[in-house]
Amino acid sequence: MDQEFFAGLAKNVSDGPTPFVNMAQLQAEAVEERHVRLRLPVAERHLNHVGIAYAGSEFVLAEIAGGTLFMATYGTDEFVPILKGVELKFLKPGTKDLVVDLSLTEEEAERKIAPVRERGRGDYFLEIPVFDVDGEQVAQMDFNYYALPAKK
Repeated sequence: MDQEFFAGLAKNVSDGPTPFVNMAQLQAEAVEERHVRLRLPVAERHLNHVGIAYAGSEFVLAEIAGGTLFMATYGTDEFVPILKGVELKFLKPGTKDLVVDLSLTEEEAERKIAPVRERGRGDYFLEIPVFDVDGEQVAQMDFNYYALPAKK
């Protein structure tokens, strides 16, 4: 994977194939091999009726960050991740811009994908903490992606 590939993944964060996600106006601060950092500018677009970040907005940030990390780790030729399940825990109100910063070591990446490669498809688990820009954790989302073979 080269810089052009990672630049394409970063572009897809806010200008990709899903109009709803594009409307979120996520910002890709870093997309590189086995590392993704995305920011959600909360502002007015993502505030709910009581002035805190809307739960769905936090979910979109985490889900896109996890999928982008998957592709930044394994590429797009072998597998495609889809969401199978998620456990959400909202820990405190998010009132400032939100950030998800995810990375995997080479060893972690290999361990996570090994069962999928053995079967040709399968579950892929990723724990995704959501922080505000001051470093306070506002949510914990535990995702179960399902890796499908990429269409060739």
